[in-house]
Amino acid sequence: MPVVGGRFVDGSRGGYRRELDIAVVGAGVLGLATTDALVRRGADVTCFDGRPPGSGLSGGLTRTFRNRHDDPRVVRLAVAGRAGYREWERRLGRRLVGDEGAVYAGMGEADTAGLRANGVAHHFADAARHRELFGVLAPVSGRLLVDPGGGAIRARRVIDALAGWVGDRVVPADVHSVTVPSGGGVEIQTTEAIYRARHVVLCAGTAVPRLASGAGFEIPLRQALHARPHFRVREECRGGPLPCWVDRSGEFGEWVYGSPIGSTGSYVLGLIGPDVDVPFDARGALPPGSTMDTRVERLRSYARKAMPGLAPEPVGIRVCVMTKLPVGSDGFRVWHAPGVSAVAGHNLFKLAPVLGELLADTAQSDELPATLREIGDAAMGVA
Repeated sequence: MPVVGGRFVDGSRGGYRRELDIAVVGAGVLGLATTDALVRRGADVTCFDGRPPGSGLSGGLTRTFRNRHDDPRVVRLAVAGRAGYREWERRLGRRLVGDEGAVYAGMGEADTAGLRANGVAHHFADAARHRELFGVLAPVSGRLLVDPGGGAIRARRVIDALAGWVGDRVVPADVHSVTVPSGGGVEIQTTEAIYRARHVVLCAGTAVPRLASGAGFEIPLRQALHARPHFRVREECRGGPLPCWVDRSGEFGEWVYGSPIGSTGSYVLGLIGPDVDVPFDARGALPPGSTMDTRVERLRSYARKAMPGLAPEPVGIRVCVMTKLPVGSDGFRVWHAPGVSAVAGHNLFKLAPVLGELLADTAQSDELPATLREIGDAAMGVA
């Protein structure tokens, strides 16, 4: 096993620097998945993060795994991601993605093109089956799209599993900068040491635009605060079907997504669409007077109308940062230049097993796989 943290290089390059082969910056789900993939391949890899694993964008207890996406190529990645989660479950001996399924309102045949193209099982159900499919749901007027392969990701369990697998490959250090000096390699300035790596993978969430700028990347990542209140499932509805939920019908006044929090008896809701988050200003601060209250009230109102099986008063809330590229809520891209790759986008937790493998490929070969290149061009509106 290599010496974690790197070895000191010879004096000609400065004895205070440490040399690495591959460095991963960020110990969220993508950084950990990438590090784990590299460790399993026998690579010399070190992951840096100044906070405990999963404390940033990957924080919280639940995420939705869903197969349906607008881009058929992302559906294909989701299928591979689900297979990856099954392999992680086999290694861990515990469930990581539930079998709750996912149910959608406001979808038509055109919205299933990616599912059909990739042979993903799905079907439409008559609105009269709403309680049979989703026990807390009020009557709906339109058909419901059912994705039986969807389910709630046990997010904290995923992070704990990955952190355990990579062990001491995670170095608790903040990364100040990543630069590409003329002398070769990539330099990483951290709180604990200065490193020189052959390849650096940036999976640092909100810090990616700042760190990637040192490698010459301009990443147009928009950041905003997002509210996810948690609601208790009423006792009389416990034990009934409680799938993940996406409502784009507008029938109850909002576009909303939702997910059960494992088997806790709680359900999380969030708003979908423009102007549902509180954007940061140019200084990275919230505008004066910004509050989550109006967003939470909209979700309370939605819960009362759409989900009478939930007690309408929130029992908790997670306020998280959303990071989105200009094209699509599910858009993501991997930027690559010799020695550096950087990933940014939204809704990536469900893709972590497959993205970890693809980012590991990138780090080892110093080439971007065609799959990531094609999806990235689409996310940025490149023909």
